[in-house]
Amino acid sequence: MSERNLEYTITQEDTGKLVKDILKEILHMSRREISHAKAFDDGILIDGRHVNVLYKVTCGEILHVTIHENLEDSSYIEPIEGALDIVYEDEDIIVVNKPAGMLVHPLKSHAVATLSNYIAWHFEQSGERHALRPVGRLDRETSGLIVFGKNRFSANILNDQSINGIKVKEYLALCSGFFDKPIGLVDAPIGLPPGVKMVREIREDGDPSLTHYEVIEQKEGFALVKLRLETGRTHQIRVHMKSIGHALLGDGLYGADLPSWYGMERVALHSSHMEIMHPVSSRKLSFDADIPYDMQKTLSAY
Repeated sequence: MSERNLEYTITQEDTGKLVKDILKEILHMSRREISHAKAFDDGILIDGRHVNVLYKVTCGEILHVTIHENLEDSSYIEPIEGALDIVYEDEDIIVVNKPAGMLVHPLKSHAVATLSNYIAWHFEQSGERHALRPVGRLDRETSGLIVFGKNRFSANILNDQSINGIKVKEYLALCSGFFDKPIGLVDAPIGLPPGVKMVREIREDGDPSLTHYEVIEQKEGFALVKLRLETGRTHQIRVHMKSIGHALLGDGLYGADLPSWYGMERVALHSSHMEIMHPVSSRKLSFDADIPYDMQKTLSAY
């Protein structure tokens, strides 16, 4: 069992509100999380005493919430020693710059060390116990920033930020061809073809998908492009860029017919920038990860 303690001092503006409203509106707790906290004697306290969620608060009172989490309910991740590029870490989240070629989470079909195994080892060495909850996903070949919630509460809030467009993610990609329009928006639904599990395509019956792009540097046969997603569909950038004639270099699924990958041996895609609101403090956080060596090498060579 792990615990995360939250504390909030009631303001004059809050006076007269119910505890449950403070929990929802200020601490961003879900109905399920509130119900779970109510089950513990120390779950919801005002000035050290247990209160009902219908209690009306007064300015100056201190609301204390303890979020209990049973780690035995979470899937076990074997700690494996490995190098981690930790961009940011605190009590609630950890942001990591993932190398290309590494899975984020273990799969039954891939019994290899993953980013989650390395983070589990890092937690073990730090004397911490956390369930591993990646928020969003990065394909195996994609490098760059990914955030993990260290508890269910933080992960849920970050997932909500992704759904509601609060979380911002930008990517850098090496895209084939010459761009006539250096700035644009791809608005095309993405779905699975019948009988296919892996490859996505533009389909009228697909999920709405929006990708903004901006050419940063145009080369002879490809360009460095910055991309920002409004939606988060599987393979969205790869499918959208192929659909406008600019498949990513190194992409064996969507760019296999390109005349040249210009030395890239994996999908030339990197999660370079992320903005989130901290799940507890609501402070805006911004992170960056420099373009990786292999993509920079291709850029410099041509």
